[in-house]
Amino acid sequence: MKHEEKHASMARFFSNSLNRMMKEIQTIKLNQKENKMRLVYVLNNNCRNSSHAWFISRHFTLGCLLSLTCILYSCQPGNSPSPQDASVVAKTTAIKDKVIMAVFAHADDEYTVAPVLARYAREGARVYLVTATDGRYGTGQTNLEPGEELVALRKEELNCAALNMGIEKPIWLGYHDQLKLRDGFFGHVPYVQQMMRDIDSLVNQLQPDVILTWGPDGESNHMDHRLVGASVSQVYLSKIWDKTKALYYVATPSSHIKDADYRMLSGVDDSYLTVQISFTREDQEKAVKAFECYKTQYSKETMEKVARKASEEKRTIYFRPLVRSASISQDLFIIP
Repeated sequence: MKHEEKHASMARFFSNSLNRMMKEIQTIKLNQKENKMRLVYVLNNNCRNSSHAWFISRHFTLGCLLSLTCILYSCQPGNSPSPQDASVVAKTTAIKDKVIMAVFAHADDEYTVAPVLARYAREGARVYLVTATDGRYGTGQTNLEPGEELVALRKEELNCAALNMGIEKPIWLGYHDQLKLRDGFFGHVPYVQQMMRDIDSLVNQLQPDVILTWGPDGESNHMDHRLVGASVSQVYLSKIWDKTKALYYVATPSSHIKDADYRMLSGVDDSYLTVQISFTREDQEKAVKAFECYKTQYSKETMEKVARKASEEKRTIYFRPLVRSASISQDLFIIP
């Protein structure tokens, strides 16, 4: 009986000492020299106080010393990655298997997300840019009439931009600008429906993890922007995809727009923009270089202005995710 009581007493002592020591350790920030010295004192003091615990003292003291060695070693720079470092390593490894599909209306629309496309391509993801229309009405800086000659030039410019961003060869769907809106319901609607089928086929073919497109603002309220964004949204919403798990709408935060009317027309309240992607100066420079490909659309002065503005702005692009609730509500006034 005395033998059992002796072991029970030692067990309680061991448990209490260890708990006390761990509580003290948890209050210490290990990345500061003075706190490392305090940690040594905590461990050493607990180890010495355990020496009266009969034969367990040798094992407990040894355990304390081993713990001290491990903890101090992990405090040395480079010996143990921080949670942030570990997260970056895991993310970088995983990103090489990721696919991004950006879908926009016109060649040059992608400039709104170009630094993000350049960033993820640089990090190893496969990045596909899908351009829905052929740009035949975008005469811009040219003296050309709308038509096939301009279409050929805009396609070359898109290829140039993709090359400068470092992404995959762009996918050109070739639908007419304005998506045959002038042809009325029976010309326009079947035309758009075929575009939606093509987008659906591309999602099945490319199996993107993420899709980027326009939201209902379409940035400038351009009808092609809005209709392409809505078409992508419908394709995404039509079923639960096996691999494609995220649809993001690029947007301008309302807080960035001074004019009240334009803010209502094109801004998105900051609270909705919960995905904010940063990028490097290198990514930004690639985006500007890509933008400079669009010589049919922009003057040299405009390109220089865009480049200056890009260098002055915060290197972040904002997205609103399409969110699916995990619960069902049977009351309009109860948000699931």
